[in-house]
Amino acid sequence: MISEITVKITKREMNDAIEDDPYDVEKCGKWVDACNLNKVCLQFPDNLLIDSVEVALRLENRINKKVYILGDTTCGSCCVDEIAAQHICADSIIHFGHACLNPTARLPVYHVLPKEKIDITKVIDKFKFSFEDRSKRILFFYDVAYAHKIESIHEILNPIYKNLIFSSLNCTSNVEFTDTTDISSTVILGRSFKLEKEYKIEDYEAFFLGSDGKTFTILAITIPAKKWYYFDNSNVIEFHALNTPWLKRRRFLIEKLKDANVVGIVVATLGIKDYLKIITMVKNILKKKNKKSYILSVGKINPTKLANFPEIDAFVVITCPENEVFDSREFLKPILMPYEVELAFNSSRELYTEYCMDFRQILPGGMNYIEFKATKNSDVSLITGELRNCDENAPCSDNMNALAINNSAGVVAIGKAGADFLHNRSWKGVEQRLGKDAVHTAEIGRNGLPNCYENEFVSIEKK
Repeated sequence: MISEITVKITKREMNDAIEDDPYDVEKCGKWVDACNLNKVCLQFPDNLLIDSVEVALRLENRINKKVYILGDTTCGSCCVDEIAAQHICADSIIHFGHACLNPTARLPVYHVLPKEKIDITKVIDKFKFSFEDRSKRILFFYDVAYAHKIESIHEILNPIYKNLIFSSLNCTSNVEFTDTTDISSTVILGRSFKLEKEYKIEDYEAFFLGSDGKTFTILAITIPAKKWYYFDNSNVIEFHALNTPWLKRRRFLIEKLKDANVVGIVVATLGIKDYLKIITMVKNILKKKNKKSYILSVGKINPTKLANFPEIDAFVVITCPENEVFDSREFLKPILMPYEVELAFNSSRELYTEYCMDFRQILPGGMNYIEFKATKNSDVSLITGELRNCDENAPCSDNMNALAINNSAGVVAIGKAGADFLHNRSWKGVEQRLGKDAVHTAEIGRNGLPNCYENEFVSIEKK
């Protein structure tokens, strides 16, 4: 009897441990088995790396296969790092922690989403109090940390509000509750939902379960709902996009982009689907406006890296919408997104209060796609006061292999933008002085450590 009771208690404790496991190792193992995967990479954000070895060992014991830990991410911890995983020819990735849910193109991904505690009763009571009209058309969004509670909330609110639409996360994850998604569903920023045929997004009010952080801000600015609300500190608060200082600063940066002569296209993602298409699109727009462009790939973006390109007047970053670079003021030059390139140079696009943070939505077939029509009318810069767009007939080379050579200064560069900058700057680097100095035979250089070379006087005296 004692042995039987002991076995029962052990099984019960084991089941409780599985249910309370924040990393859901058992579900990860089932996904690996179901997909018949061999090389699995585990990706953790920096704050969870301390548990990475333990999780990896537990998963290895579960699937009887070796797993790999990604020690660092190429661009951002919220994005799936397919490039790092392909260094070992991995066939899958398990991503832990907060995720931006951008679609990937190369490898299958399983998301282990965080599970934050929240009082469901308070959420439902405040929701009913704020939306007394039960016939309102409402879109229900939520932070990925509360996805595990949505099934319970859905079961209570769905019978009460007939026009309430719950969004679902567009990913494979450890959260079992998902709505049915089909081809007609709208997918924005990793959230999918299906509206009634005779209605548009502008006919709905939107509610977000979570605080007014980065995720909510990009959702509220991107999705043009009639009104936006979020749940914070047990209160439902209305969000006003027009009053955000962030939006006013973005309009200022658009003016800086219009004044720029040289633009750097910074590739800060190698895994988000269709990133090559948006690079081509931005490059073509800048070419039509006779602006010189350079494509850069520097990994994780920081002010120090971009400061190495002083000849560039503005940077357009191809990255995840939740990247913090768009909020930083530490960069020496303006940091813009692909949508703002169209706002600056596409006469068919007007300046709205909503912003398209997801660059895939401005590509052909996207929700915010508008055919490009270049602005031709001259205008005055609101920053410098100078006339713009007055040299539209200036020649523009379509071939990036065209060279501009200045023999007198020894400058060789693609096009003329970089060459002009190098020619006009005060310091041009070490000059070659070809043919100006006499030829000498090679001499033996210094030996020893930099703090005391052997041929220096101090070193000779010691000997």
